[in-house]
Amino acid sequence: MSSPHTIGLVGFGRICRALYEYVEADPDFELDYALVRSEKEGLPASKQVTDPAALADRPVDLVVEGATPEALDELHEAMLDSGDLMVLSGSAFADAGVQTRVERAASERDRAVYLPHAALLGVDGLVDARSELEAVSITATKAPDHLDFSYTDAVSPEEVTGRTVLYEGPVRGLCKMFPRNFNSHAGVALASLGLDETTSKLVADPAAESADHVIRASGEGFDLEITRKSAIEGVTGDYTLVSIWGSMRRVLGADEGLRFV
Repeated sequence: MSSPHTIGLVGFGRICRALYEYVEADPDFELDYALVRSEKEGLPASKQVTDPAALADRPVDLVVEGATPEALDELHEAMLDSGDLMVLSGSAFADAGVQTRVERAASERDRAVYLPHAALLGVDGLVDARSELEAVSITATKAPDHLDFSYTDAVSPEEVTGRTVLYEGPVRGLCKMFPRNFNSHAGVALASLGLDETTSKLVADPAAESADHVIRASGEGFDLEITRKSAIEGVTGDYTLVSIWGSMRRVLGADEGLRFV
């Protein structure tokens, strides 16, 4: 019997708690640690690490960063000392310096860095067609209660009394305004035309009952449109949880049978 795939988590919010449950339920996976700032309920004390420097002595097959853009920038070297890295806070790359630092640290350690498609679909198709793409846009619709306004003073939830366009422009700008909400937009942009040439539109709608995204991409001879609707709790849609788990399994080659590429 082969050894289980070992996982390290950074953060223990909704996404990482869900991933922990997936890992615990799968005998082919094992959680080695979760890096947390303070003790967390529902997680064995032996799995909790509070000192980032300790990660160098806890090698794993994959580290999953599920914290914040700031934590990614601050802790990426410690994470990469432990293993290959899956970045969930993709909006951190709205700061080009963060992307450069993460990629350099990974290269120095001969580690891989993965950016999952997370909340959105079709990233593989965008990568395949990247050289032929002419336009890529993403329209997101969410209730204001599911947006984290704490990073921006440009708009406030009190201003949203009906269906309101809060942002329309390059993905980079949206990621800076709402870094906890639109990591997947960063992934789509990085997979296609980049953070400045890919456009995002954010619609806040108090009547919205789901988190909705529409991706449109076009090039010579083709037009693509993908719509995704997902139930949501906090800032994270339900689809995101199963999507990230699927990405982890593919990265580690954990599934037998047909490989979908």
